[in-house]
Amino acid sequence: MTELARPRSLNELVAGAMARLYQTLAVLGGPVEGPPFRIEGPDSVEILSVDSAIDSRPGSLTFAVKTDFLRQAAENGASAVILPQSLLEIAQKLIGSLNKPMALVVASDPRLLFAVMLGLVGSDLIPSFAEGSVFFKDKSSVDIGPGVKFGPMSYVGANVKIGANTVVGPKVFIEDSVEVGSDCLLHPGVILRWGVKIGHRCQIHSNSVIGEDGFGYNQIPFPEKGRLIHYKNPHLGSVVIQDDVEIGALSAVDRGLVSNTFIGRGTKIDNLVQIGHNCQIGQDCVIVSQVGAAGHSQVGDRAFLLGQSGLSHGASVGCDAIVSGQSGVLGRVPPGRAVWTGTPIKTQGEEYRAQVMIKNDLPKWRRFLNLFLKGKSLEEIREDLTLKDGPEVK
Repeated sequence: MTELARPRSLNELVAGAMARLYQTLAVLGGPVEGPPFRIEGPDSVEILSVDSAIDSRPGSLTFAVKTDFLRQAAENGASAVILPQSLLEIAQKLIGSLNKPMALVVASDPRLLFAVMLGLVGSDLIPSFAEGSVFFKDKSSVDIGPGVKFGPMSYVGANVKIGANTVVGPKVFIEDSVEVGSDCLLHPGVILRWGVKIGHRCQIHSNSVIGEDGFGYNQIPFPEKGRLIHYKNPHLGSVVIQDDVEIGALSAVDRGLVSNTFIGRGTKIDNLVQIGHNCQIGQDCVIVSQVGAAGHSQVGDRAFLLGQSGLSHGASVGCDAIVSGQSGVLGRVPPGRAVWTGTPIKTQGEEYRAQVMIKNDLPKWRRFLNLFLKGKSLEEIREDLTLKDGPEVK
C-alpha cells in the first residue's frame, strides 16, 4: 500500500496527472495531448492511497485491465478504479450488485494514467538526497549551472560542465572533461569516466559505470613459454548519451576505441546491461536486463532487446525490430516490427515451427530409422508407427 502524503480528491489527482503528462510529452516532443479519459461516478471522492487491486481498500485508487482485478477492487471496496472502456459495463454491474460506491476513471490507456499518477504522488514520498561535501579537483575550471545539488562524498574532476537543476547523488564520481546536461539525476555511486557526454533529463541509477575501457586485446603467441600474450587496446574514444536516456543500476557502457560509443535520445536501459565499445544504439530503444551488446554492434531506432539477449561483435538490429529473451544475434536483423528469436536468430514463426519439428517429428523419424535399420518391411514400419500412408517427408 502506498499512502499519499496528504489526501486528495479524485478530480485533483486526475487533473494533476494529465497536466504532468501533457508537460512531459511537450518536453519530449511527443503528441500535444495525452490519452482521453472521463470519470463516471463521484469524482470528488477522497483518495488516501494508490494500491494494486489485491491490496485496495476504501480510500484506494487502483487500476484494472482484467475482469479479475476489477472484481477484486470492487469486493475490497476501492474508492476509485482506472479501467478501459471494455470493462465499464461489467464494473457498473459489480457496483450495483455489491452496493459499494466506486468512481470509475475510463481511460484509453489505464496503465499509463496510473503510472503518471504514481509519479505525481511519488514526488511527495520519494526522499531527496541530502546535500553534503563534494571534492573538486579544480573548482575554478568547473562550470556548474544554477540549482545543481551534490550529495555527500561526491567527486568532480577538472573542466567539468553540469547543467542547471541536475542532482548529483552521494559518492558519484565525475572525472575530468565530463559534460552533464540539465535536469539530470545521477543516483548514488554512479561513475562517469573522463570525456563522457550526457544529455539533458537523463537518469543514471546506482553504481552504473559510463565510459570505462572497452574490452579489446591483440593476441601475441609465445609458444616457447607456452603462453598467449593478450596486449591491451587502449580506448581513447568516449561515450555520448543523448537527451532523455535512462540507464538502470549496475550497467556498463564502454568507451570507444578511437570514435565514440553512442546512445540515442529517449532510449531506456535496464539494470545489469553491458554495452560494448563503439556500439551505436538508436533513439527510443528498450534494452532489458542482462542484455550484452558486443563491440561495434548497431541497434536501430525503436528496437527492443529483451532480457538476456545478446549481440555478437558487429551485429546489427534494424529499426523497430524486437529481439526476444535469450536470443543471439550473430549477423543482421532487418528493420520492421517483427519478433525475432532463437540462436542463431530467426523469426518467431520459424523458431516455433522448428521447435514443433524437434519435439514432434524428429522422434517419429528416429523410430522410423531404427526400424528400417533392423530390416523391417515398410508394412511393418507403418503398422508400428500406426501410420496409414507412412511418414511423409516435407
